[in-house]
Amino acid sequence: MALRADVNHMNRFRRADVVRGALVALGLACAMLPASLAAERPTARGRAAFQTGSGMVTTAVTVRDANGRLVTNLTEHDFVVTEDGRPQALTRFTSERTPVSVALVIDISQSLRGEPMEVTRSAARRFIDTALRPDDEVALVSFNHVVTVVASWTTDRARLGASLDALAPSGSTALYDAVFKTMSLFTTRSLQRAAIVVLSDGADSASDHTPTELKKELADTDVFLYWIAVDHTDARPSTRVSPNTIAEIAAQGNGYSEVIHSTSELDAALMRVSDELNHQYMMSYEPATPANGRMHTVRVRVPNQNYVVRARRGVLR
Repeated sequence: MALRADVNHMNRFRRADVVRGALVALGLACAMLPASLAAERPTARGRAAFQTGSGMVTTAVTVRDANGRLVTNLTEHDFVVTEDGRPQALTRFTSERTPVSVALVIDISQSLRGEPMEVTRSAARRFIDTALRPDDEVALVSFNHVVTVVASWTTDRARLGASLDALAPSGSTALYDAVFKTMSLFTTRSLQRAAIVVLSDGADSASDHTPTELKKELADTDVFLYWIAVDHTDARPSTRVSPNTIAEIAAQGNGYSEVIHSTSELDAALMRVSDELNHQYMMSYEPATPANGRMHTVRVRVPNQNYVVRARRGVLR
C-alpha cells in the first residue's frame, strides 16, 4: 500500500510538471506573438518614402496652368485617373517631394571639345550637388557614337564627380541609342519616382535606333524624360537639332524638351528641370480589372480646370 501511495504521489508531480511546462511554453509563445506580428508589418521609411506593393500602378504627375506655371496645391480629390476609360480609386497619394532616381545622359561627341565640355561638366555637377537631394540616386551615362554607363545607381557624389571629370569628348553622336540604352537602367533602380535628363549637342548621326522605335519603347514608362538640346544657329543644317523630333520623344516620355543656343544656358535649363522634379505629385491605384499581359491606357486628369497634366500614358500588366 505504501509503495502504491508513493507511485501515485510521484505521478501527480509528473503531471504537475507537464502542466507547468505547457503553461510556460504558452506564455513564451504569447510574449513572442506581438514581436512576430510587428516584424511582418512594413516599417515606415519616413515621410519622403513612397513605396507601393506589387500589382499597384504608380505614376508621378506634373500639373501646369495655362501660363506654364506649376500647380502645387491640389489634393487627391482633384484628380481623376482612368485605365482603359474606367475610373480607378487612388490607394496612395502625396504632394510632398519624394526621392527620385535620375539618369543623367551627357553628350561627349567631338563638338563638345574644349570649353563647351568644361561648361557642361560644371553644370551637371551643380545639378547633382545642389538641385538634387542627398537621398536621390543618380546614374551617369555618356555617349558619342558609343553609349557608356559611366556610373550605375549611386548616392555617392564624390564618385559621380570623378566620373564627370573623366569624360573626354570625341567621335559622332548616337542620341537615340543613348536614351534607348538608358531606359534599361531603370529596371534596377531602388526608388519609385524616376527621370532621365539628356544634355545633347547637335543632331543624331550614329544611332541604330530610330525615333519611332524610341517612342514605342517609352509608351508605357513611368519615367519622365527631360531633353535639353544645344542648337548652334551657325552650324551646318545637317548637324543642327531637330526640335520637333526631340519634343515628340520627350512628350512620349512624360516630360518635355528645351532647345537652348549655348552651353552657358545649361544651368538655367537644369534648374527648370529641378523645379519640376521638386513639385510633382505621386499617386497609385490598384487596377479594377485583372492583369492579362497587355498594354492598358492610363489617363490622369484634373476636371474643370484649364491645366496641362503629364503622367504615365500606359502600363503593361
